[in-house]
Amino acid sequence: MPEINSSVDLPQVAIPQAPPITLDIGVPVIELPHFNPMDIEPEVEPPKIVPPRTKPAEPPAAELPPIKLPTKEAPKSEAPPAIPEPTVEVKTLPQRIIEAVPTIPQAVNTAGTSAIAVSAALATPLLLKAIKPTIKKLAKKLQKALGKKVKVESVRERRKFQRSLRG
Repeated sequence: MPEINSSVDLPQVAIPQAPPITLDIGVPVIELPHFNPMDIEPEVEPPKIVPPRTKPAEPPAAELPPIKLPTKEAPKSEAPPAIPEPTVEVKTLPQRIIEAVPTIPQAVNTAGTSAIAVSAALATPLLLKAIKPTIKKLAKKLQKALGKKVKVESVRERRKFQRSLRG
């Protein structure tokens, strides 16, 4: 086996010197748009709503020749009734919370309806297992009474039916 001379200099791989990737250019300046947060303080008094005033009708630009209509006294109309100003009732937060809580009869009614719905949903598979054999027998008897040929079930189908009756 030949000996390896460790004193032989192996060529060095030259790695070129490149400028550094990171340069110190100072602090970045980022201008983000600012916003004003929403004011959550309630208004003390809501502004009053004032109905718009109606403008009087303008006279026609040109006069038209008079038209003779049958003379009949039209009932004189009175001034339109005044529109009442709507009022807005300001309620405190505790008042609004108390009004939002359902009453005892509402809560009992909702709980009862929920209990009935859940029990019906849970009982449906059991009811179907109990009713299905009876309906199947009635269908066979009805077909026999009408004179239709009743399909003869295989042994496997009869066993499956018997097992469904057990539970």
